[in-house]
Amino acid sequence: MNEGWRRALIERGARVESAQANGFDPAQPPGKGQTALTALLSHGVLHASGQDAKAFLQGQLSNDVELISESRAEPAAYCTPKGRVLATPLLWWADEGYALGLPRELCEAIRRRLQMYVLRSKVTLTDLSDRMAALGLAGSGSMDLARDALGLALSTSYQTASSGGLTAIALPGDRVQVAGEAALVVDLWDKLAGRCRPAEESVWTAHAISAGVPTITAATQDQFTPHMLNLDLTGAVSFAKGCYTGQEIVARTQHLGQVKRRLLHFTTVGRAEPGAGVCAEGQPVGTVVNAAPSADRGWELLAVVQAQTAQNAAGALTLGPAGPPLTLVPLAYDLPEVRLRHAREGG
Repeated sequence: MNEGWRRALIERGARVESAQANGFDPAQPPGKGQTALTALLSHGVLHASGQDAKAFLQGQLSNDVELISESRAEPAAYCTPKGRVLATPLLWWADEGYALGLPRELCEAIRRRLQMYVLRSKVTLTDLSDRMAALGLAGSGSMDLARDALGLALSTSYQTASSGGLTAIALPGDRVQVAGEAALVVDLWDKLAGRCRPAEESVWTAHAISAGVPTITAATQDQFTPHMLNLDLTGAVSFAKGCYTGQEIVARTQHLGQVKRRLLHFTTVGRAEPGAGVCAEGQPVGTVVNAAPSADRGWELLAVVQAQTAQNAAGALTLGPAGPPLTLVPLAYDLPEVRLRHAREGG
């Protein structure tokens, strides 16, 4: 974590705990339709540079690195040879190379693992997490604020624009991430703070959950294939590119056309954490991937669950064997295999 960024947030009323900025007037969270300003302290950045960087990443990640440009970012998965997801990086062009945004807690381990495969390739992998900083705008006015504050026009998810050393990326869930040198991000924070409400990072997470976009953390590494996480449905997997680590498993799953476990969106009244179990009649049927408190629905969570079980046991799923019930709510996109029944559809 950049120390200057941390100090600046504390001076502006934040309470920094467990790599998150909390304490922004919790009695008054952002209202409906109001844009939240969040400090993304849990986010880290790796950087890949060198004349072989594109080819190297193309052979490691699930998406097509050829698509990345100064105006386009891409989500991806980094998998084991068995097709299990170790990270879900966001890729964008930065400083004559590629930035990989992922949870700070994963950065060094992922850098070391990638470094094992560099061999004779002309690639330099650097962890920039202590130098870079990122803030997030979450809410329907995010793109308008980015345009007004930075002069950058964003209109669709994964569109990217840069100005004055800062890079803004539009993301699903009415979100805009802005990353750059810490001093520049602090200045932008002050510029935006008067136009939207500073909020805890969990607000950012809740918007990602509503969009059905998962983030793999240390608690959920090496457990799911990209299809289980719906990454085939959210643009994080290219089925037209060449080989990459885990590609054989991912391609086989795609061609077989049957995925027994899928990422689903639930709400519950109890606190949820990544890695927690989802149960039906006391038996484990799934795992929580991401969770965040919601202003109006208790807790929001994404969980990988046996899709048929979720369909047949609607209303009978619980958080843990004896925890609160889970309510299935619609994803932001359709699942191809099953027609799930949601609470709003009458059970």
